[in-house]
Amino acid sequence: MNASTIRHFQRAAYAWIAFYALALLVLGQAAWTNAPVDLFVRHNGIGGTLQTFINGLSPLACMMLCALVIGLCISLFRQHRWWLALLVWLCFRILSHRTWLASNGGIQLMENMLLWSALMSASIDRPLTVLAFWAARLQLLLVYAVAAAHKFTGHAWLDGSAVLTVANDNDFHLHWLAVFPMLCMFLTYATLAFMALFPLAVWWSPSRRIFLIIGAIFHLCTAIFMGIPQMGFAFIACYALWLNEEEAQWMTAWPKRALAHMN
Repeated sequence: MNASTIRHFQRAAYAWIAFYALALLVLGQAAWTNAPVDLFVRHNGIGGTLQTFINGLSPLACMMLCALVIGLCISLFRQHRWWLALLVWLCFRILSHRTWLASNGGIQLMENMLLWSALMSASIDRPLTVLAFWAARLQLLLVYAVAAAHKFTGHAWLDGSAVLTVANDNDFHLHWLAVFPMLCMFLTYATLAFMALFPLAVWWSPSRRIFLIIGAIFHLCTAIFMGIPQMGFAFIACYALWLNEEEAQWMTAWPKRALAHMN
């Protein structure tokens, strides 16, 4: 654990949140048409009252909340403040609850990661920072472990037909892949192996780099070809937790180097 890794992870997380909120703003009122099914149902107790209030937020109020989140993320990208980070986490939880029918694994992952990020500080010797850092790391590993365990309980992943089934699904745009059944079988087993081995491979430097690169390519492909960029880029952002100090500093300085080459 080091300050560079923590800061790079925080910036990656806040960049993801900012672009997510921006996407909701671009969609406008269409982003809020899939409201919770219990939109007008009254709930008892303090928690129920809060849930009813959130469900009843107007599209305009939600868009204003998105604009607030973007502004806060820009501020946090420049300098981390724990109380602003907690405010972003709270606002994001409200937005994700309001659009829960459109939620996915990446959004649910970020709901937890934002809380851990808020509790981290540049003072890496603080017990709370250490706890939050390792909780965030283990959160990512647990997601992969549970996903792999769930796939082993079915038959589609074990008989190699999972990717082919997805390729034939009209909700995705992978019909071109369905004409290559052997490739689909290979991708099925490769994905299963990657998810099962990732929680172990990241503990050793040689395998960690290989699996982080493979994972980044995998999630980038799901973002582009399966139309779920929120989930794909959420996992890539969380990979920053497993960078060492030198790698984190290189990744942080990369945009400046790219701009310098362009000029």
